[in-house]
Amino acid sequence: MAWLKLLLFTIVSYLGYQYCSTQFENDRFFSHLSTLEREMTFRTEAGFYYMFYKTIVEAPSFLEGWNLLVNDTGTEFPSHINTLQRFNVYPEVVLGGLFRVFRSVVTRLDMVSYFRQCYGVDRGQGFAQVQSCVGAGELSVFYVNCIFSLTGLQMGVLFLMGCHLSDNILGGILAISAVFFNYSECSRVQWIPPLRESFSCPFILLQIMLVSQMLKSGHSRARKVSLVLATICCALPWQFSQFVLFTQTLSLFGSYSLSFLKKDQVSPVLDCIFVGYLIATFCQFLNTMLISSMYVSAYLAFKVVILLNSHAKLSNRILQFVKDVVVFIVVAGSYKTGTAWILQLSDDAHIFSILRSKFTDYKNFHTLLYTCSKAFDFIEMEVFFKLSLTLLVPTAAAVIARLVYVFGRALFDGTEPLTPIPEEHPMEKKTKSSESEKGGRKTEDKKASKKIEAAPEEEKVDIWSQSYLTYHVFQFGCYLGMAVILMRLKLFMTPHLCLLASLVANNFVLPQSEKSRYVIVFLLLGAMSISGYSNIQEQLNRVGEFSSPQQEELFLWIGKNTRPDAVFAGPMPLTANLRLSTGRSIVNHPHYEDSGMRERTKLVYQMFSRKSGEEVYNSLKSLGVQYAVLDKYWCITNRPRTGCAIPEVWDFVDPDNSEKTTFCDDVPKYKHLFGLVYYNSQYRVLKLK
Repeated sequence: MAWLKLLLFTIVSYLGYQYCSTQFENDRFFSHLSTLEREMTFRTEAGFYYMFYKTIVEAPSFLEGWNLLVNDTGTEFPSHINTLQRFNVYPEVVLGGLFRVFRSVVTRLDMVSYFRQCYGVDRGQGFAQVQSCVGAGELSVFYVNCIFSLTGLQMGVLFLMGCHLSDNILGGILAISAVFFNYSECSRVQWIPPLRESFSCPFILLQIMLVSQMLKSGHSRARKVSLVLATICCALPWQFSQFVLFTQTLSLFGSYSLSFLKKDQVSPVLDCIFVGYLIATFCQFLNTMLISSMYVSAYLAFKVVILLNSHAKLSNRILQFVKDVVVFIVVAGSYKTGTAWILQLSDDAHIFSILRSKFTDYKNFHTLLYTCSKAFDFIEMEVFFKLSLTLLVPTAAAVIARLVYVFGRALFDGTEPLTPIPEEHPMEKKTKSSESEKGGRKTEDKKASKKIEAAPEEEKVDIWSQSYLTYHVFQFGCYLGMAVILMRLKLFMTPHLCLLASLVANNFVLPQSEKSRYVIVFLLLGAMSISGYSNIQEQLNRVGEFSSPQQEELFLWIGKNTRPDAVFAGPMPLTANLRLSTGRSIVNHPHYEDSGMRERTKLVYQMFSRKSGEEVYNSLKSLGVQYAVLDKYWCITNRPRTGCAIPEVWDFVDPDNSEKTTFCDDVPKYKHLFGLVYYNSQYRVLKLK
């Protein structure tokens, strides 16, 4: 059946690629946009990261492009930064290198016309005709197609994980069908391809599958190497991956501390993940945020717990669990606070501030910028309602209830899992099997045998062979908690719900004959498809077209009327695209994880406060700003959410000035400081004198 699984993996991956790319094309009409319009579709941080890909591609050589990234003076003017250390831009480096190789090969073979076709597009409504190029030879098309190919790989991995968890292909079909039926709750890549999660999530899922296989079937050298590589690939593209690895460590810790997993199972897994993370940290030039991450704290704490338990372990599971948790918290907390104090780090302080603001009345300028975004809200019940219509929530809930019952009973009955039998040579297995038929099975762990001798031998083996599933229950619990607190993190929760649903086809979760398994799975698929098919049709029928004439006019004016070394400040979403499309230096950008950048942005956003023109001028001048861009939308106060307009945020932070008019309205009063050099219906460009 391996050939069938490979065939289905290929089909699923291709369908995933087509499904995602079709939605993106339908939404943006990407194939008919000019180069500038395509760049503008990559809004805010998406455009910020695409900029580094463009830098690698357009540099005279790959090495010169690399040097431009390592010695960047235009992204945080006037600071000199190493973007490979500060940002997760290795995907852009790799794709930029691949595009250069591809372009060189097709040029030498004189096949450019086969891979890049250009034509004029009449945009109507008084807009000038633009040239639009399609094909793999166009840098933006190559970029998004590579991302959609990774998305296809992610769908294939989800299928394989479903097969792995259920021990049959039916589980894989059930899991991937659930993903397609609920795709809008699983991913954002079809709308914003360059997001970091687009590169990291396929490898996060692959990494979870490798962890699960090692817990279930043993630690072969190939699996260890694969796990290290998968960890590198999921850690390098996304700064948030450290928190994913943190939840993974917590999940393994929960299963280990409750004695469902043994030391010999979890230690190699932990070490492989740590080695991969360490390599990724070195690749990012020892980024201090990675060194002091919550993941490293959790890893070291887990290793200390294992070390202590190898010398003394309590016989009572609950007491042992409590002891392990206390040691874990003390060690992890000590490392985290110690490294933050020694290295003087505050880059991830905003994360704890956001969590604090979610559960208390605490607010500051930075938490308000985050929590005013819908993506950072608590999850809406509508999400669970939508997932319930496709029967995903009820199915996964039933599976979780079954697993909690089985393993919970084993926990409170004092049942110990049997010691795992190491992988043996097939002939040895055959010999031992014959001896077992003659003389009966012999349990290696006599102590465990005494505790569960009242239970059938078959049940004991099942509990041991399936105890790796406790890791998935804990992992889902972590993902659920993350999604409830921050809605955007449902991209972890929903795919794992689909994977848990695949366990319906697992004989341990739902004992069944082979015939009844087929009947149950296909009846469930039929019921899921009633709402699921409608969801797919709704996604594919969504039609739109990108257009932003005001921003296009602004960028064209900047390109023609300002010096190449001009320095700009403005709203974070705008400055990223401004640097991408015009090449001008900027002082602030959307990568808000750095504490220094947060303070820079606060200074720049005084443009939207009620402070005096002198204060705004002095703040911008201190950063070396020559031009400031005011966006009309950022100046107004009548936003849909009360208290979330930038002037309202400043009213909270700076109550002394809350009764004054905004700087946006008072600009004409400060002609001696600011000169209005450009304006349209949305933007104003002020030149600092």
